[in-house]
Amino acid sequence: MLILGAPLLANEVLWAGGMATLNQCYSMRGLEVVSAFNISTTVSNLFFCAFLAMGDAVAIIVGKLLGAGETERAVDEDRKLIAFSVALSVAVGAAMALLSPLIPQIYNTTAAVKTLAVRLLLVAAAMMPLNAFVNSAYFTLRSGGKTVITFIFDCCFLWVLSIPVAFVLSRFTALPVVPMYAVVEGLNLVKAAIGFWLVRSRRWVNNLVADQ
Repeated sequence: MLILGAPLLANEVLWAGGMATLNQCYSMRGLEVVSAFNISTTVSNLFFCAFLAMGDAVAIIVGKLLGAGETERAVDEDRKLIAFSVALSVAVGAAMALLSPLIPQIYNTTAAVKTLAVRLLLVAAAMMPLNAFVNSAYFTLRSGGKTVITFIFDCCFLWVLSIPVAFVLSRFTALPVVPMYAVVEGLNLVKAAIGFWLVRSRRWVNNLVADQ
């Protein structure tokens, strides 16, 4: 348990630190950006529950099948769950995009902050299907107990690619925060490609409860 659990604990700690670091990079564009991100993050999290819950479903359903020794069924169910998660996120992302001009209006802040929040929400909505696939791939790897691989896939990607790119863009360019955010989020295309390869390679197909 310690061997399998330690990478997950380290991943969560470093992930939280990484997200705080990303927010600090975005904050270099001013106080309006901080306020806009507070709004967009709060609202986005409500919609993100859809694909986050699907990630849990992948871990539970696929993990159960792997533990029962039904590896081929686990692979088949995993494909279906990932496809459903992405499709669901397309629908939820579309709803989020449609509502994005309205939701920031309930906040007592400036018009500039509301406009910026809308643009950030549109970027988040566009990236939701991609994030859904990455999230499902992450939980697929976890379902087979490949916690070291998930650590590298999730946390190392954040610190090795996303944060350095955000740092360089925020300090050494005049790129506005919305395209900067889109570039950093778009890096998940690389992560999705890696996740697709890992899932397709079936490295995660592993029965943790089988006699060793």
